[in-house]
Amino acid sequence: MKFKTKLYVGFGSILTCMIIIAFFVMYMMQEQNKFMNEIVKERYERVNHVNTFRVETFNTAKRLRDLILLEDEKAISREIKIIEGSRLIANNAVELLKNSVTEGKSSELVIELDYLNKSYNEAFARIVQLVNEGKKEEAINLLLNDYRDVRDGLGSTYGQLIEIEEQAMKEALIQSNEMYSFTRNGFLYLIATCLVIGIGVTLWVIKTITTRIRKVNAILNSAADNNSATIPRIEIDTNDEFMDIARAYNEMAKSLEEHMAEENDLKEKMRTENWIKTNWAEITTMYQGIQDIQNFARLFISKLTPIVGASYGVFYMKNEREEKLTKIASYASVETDINVKSIRFGEGLVGQAALENQTILVDSLPDNYIHIKSGLGQGAPTHLLILPVEYEGKVIAVVEMASFKAFDPVHKQFLEIVFRTVGISLNSIMAHMKMEKLLAESQTLTEELQSQSEELQQQQEELRMINEQLEEQYKNSEEKTKELEKVKIVLEEKNQTVELSSKYKTEFLANMSHELRTPLNSMLILSQLLAENNDKNLTDNQVEYANTIHSSGKDLLYLIDDILDLSKIESGKMPIFPEEILFTDIQEFVEQQFTPIAKQKGLEYKILIDESLPYVFFTDAQRLKQILKNLLSNAFKFTSQGRVTLHFKLSTSDQSKKSMLAISVTDTGIGISKEKQQIIFEAFNQADGTTSRKYGGTGLGLSISKELAQLLGGYIEISSVEGKGSTFTLYLPEYEIQVEDQLLIAEAAATVEDQTLPVGNEGTEQLTTHGEKSSQANELKNIKELLAGRKVLLVDDDMRNIFSLTTALETNKMIVEFAENGKDAIEILNSQSDFDLVLMDIMMPIMDGYEAMKKIRQIDRFKDLPIIALTAKAMKNDREKCLEAGASDYISKPVNLEQLLSLIRVWLYRER
Repeated sequence: MKFKTKLYVGFGSILTCMIIIAFFVMYMMQEQNKFMNEIVKERYERVNHVNTFRVETFNTAKRLRDLILLEDEKAISREIKIIEGSRLIANNAVELLKNSVTEGKSSELVIELDYLNKSYNEAFARIVQLVNEGKKEEAINLLLNDYRDVRDGLGSTYGQLIEIEEQAMKEALIQSNEMYSFTRNGFLYLIATCLVIGIGVTLWVIKTITTRIRKVNAILNSAADNNSATIPRIEIDTNDEFMDIARAYNEMAKSLEEHMAEENDLKEKMRTENWIKTNWAEITTMYQGIQDIQNFARLFISKLTPIVGASYGVFYMKNEREEKLTKIASYASVETDINVKSIRFGEGLVGQAALENQTILVDSLPDNYIHIKSGLGQGAPTHLLILPVEYEGKVIAVVEMASFKAFDPVHKQFLEIVFRTVGISLNSIMAHMKMEKLLAESQTLTEELQSQSEELQQQQEELRMINEQLEEQYKNSEEKTKELEKVKIVLEEKNQTVELSSKYKTEFLANMSHELRTPLNSMLILSQLLAENNDKNLTDNQVEYANTIHSSGKDLLYLIDDILDLSKIESGKMPIFPEEILFTDIQEFVEQQFTPIAKQKGLEYKILIDESLPYVFFTDAQRLKQILKNLLSNAFKFTSQGRVTLHFKLSTSDQSKKSMLAISVTDTGIGISKEKQQIIFEAFNQADGTTSRKYGGTGLGLSISKELAQLLGGYIEISSVEGKGSTFTLYLPEYEIQVEDQLLIAEAAATVEDQTLPVGNEGTEQLTTHGEKSSQANELKNIKELLAGRKVLLVDDDMRNIFSLTTALETNKMIVEFAENGKDAIEILNSQSDFDLVLMDIMMPIMDGYEAMKKIRQIDRFKDLPIIALTAKAMKNDREKCLEAGASDYISKPVNLEQLLSLIRVWLYRER
């Protein structure tokens, strides 16, 4: 018989006994429950109702005596209410008894009790009436004599009821105890019978199974204690489940023997890999945070040499200007080991390794080649290993090591891994040192810009004086008719001078924008990468320093944008694009921009919109937001306590006498004196010269806001009290739509819908992409998954930009090649046709970006290649020029890294 059948018989008999016991117990529990329900739910509740009636009747009798003796009417009234409540409880108890007792002697007693209780209630009502009438003697007589039989009858009746119910409870308890004894004895008999059957079946099953299990256990124990590569087998001599177990065990033993052999090989490989990874991690973490090449080389050679079993090591660094190697660090070397200070490429084994970018291994050195010394003596190494350090295919350093024993394969594999990454770290340190130098140059350029701005202001003052002289000459023209021709010639010459000066000014601003934005681009991108601290190798202070550099660079960018905006307005080249705007959109914009500032400074910030305003308003939304941003920035800047209020309403202006939109910004700040309220709207001026030092700023914000308000057809008024606060009110008429304006709006809408707006000096930092791109970009799961492995050609003549942009793109796992002008870019494209995208600078020597893009588009296979133009001029029509030259899109410098990656992602996704 198989074990399965034996187990079925054994467990089946036990299960049958358990079912019989369960049915028996359930039946007896049901019977026991009936007795308990009778005792608790019926008898006990009846006794409880009778006791409740007895207690309340006794309380009524006691309080009736007190009622008759009381003299105070309020106390009598209170006592009557208490007695009425007691009688209500007693009456309720009688009703419950009538509902629960329906037959037998108890039913007759309940009827009698109900009758006597009603009589007692009548006595209570009569006594209360007499007490209220002041007839206390009659009430006493009524209580003591007339209703004595009723009281005695009540006591006798509820006493008999309690006696009957208690006797019934005793009988039910006796029956319950007898039932319990019967249940207990029957349960014990059944348990004993089941135990006998279960023990017998169990012994039978166990005896037949344990014999086989012992045999299998002996084999398994011998296998566990076995230290050899072979595992003992189980002999198959039965035709039951143990036959299957034995067959499966033998197959498992065979498989384990094979896996043990593979595991031993794998352990050896893992031991080697762990050694390599552990030491590589030590090498990598050792030089994190080092920003000096000398320290890097010293730590690197000191750590690496003993790890690979070498006893001698030298670190050579390539000269930046010529192909020479210079010893900058060593391990266990002395000055007499190297007789020359520098080694040319191709000179000796070290120079040959640098020239060919190949590792050189010498396994048999002559005795007098070099000696490694210690305090006890010296010896000649027998093996020499020379390894070049490369970055982007170019050798930048060489490491030479010597050992008394051969370099084993593990050491060589470890060195190969280390030298794949050390070039990147070394180049990063070199770039950091260059960046520090560039930051110093940027500071110098900033000071030069400030000086040139002062010169521009002086030129404007001279032009203003010339204009005043011209006006005076015009008033006296009638008296000087004879000199008219001479004055006319002078005026024409002066006008040409002014136009030429304006042209020079525009060109100067454009060139200064380019020259300033180029170093700013590198500074902003690199400081942002440092602040993000993706490698977690910077301290909190270093991250804060990087954030400060990035913030200062952005402030300088905003200053450049303000100067360019002012220049555009003065030259009449600031475009206006009116459109329908929602006041709710404007409200959301100012809330997002300034609510955090209000919370930071602890100011109350309110935005009020009158209900009389129309739902939409027609004006240039971008210029309106720029004005509000300037006004609110000033309000929060010059307010240290109190509140700032922004109010939208309709108002009739004093100048036009027409209903206009009035937007007022009210603060409780320092205020402005009357004599200085007009000065603040002039460029580079503030109400008080000391405020620029205390609060910061260039004095351009209000000047730009005033000019923008005039372009929109409105103006700005000021009302201020020094020391109490100021109110700036912007009056705007609703833009009148003419046919020309409608065409202009349609063209602007089409441009926004079909093209990406540049991120430039017009105050906007939102990137608008094609409608198709927006819907498809939502389907992207991960930015890095799309950018990883894509190949980009970066064309720029400024190595600072090349370094910063290359670092940012390679952080996203992109492959970057660069060219320093358009001509080199075309040659690289012709030799490597697998580029996914081109980043093209505009201002370059030899061949600029415009010409390069035109020639690229003339090549058939590059007609659809995405080209994103980068320019630092950010002047009017630059974007149109780039698109006409063949650019797919356009972005201005300094490049916002997130926006650049978003733009690259859009064009790469479109090409998929």
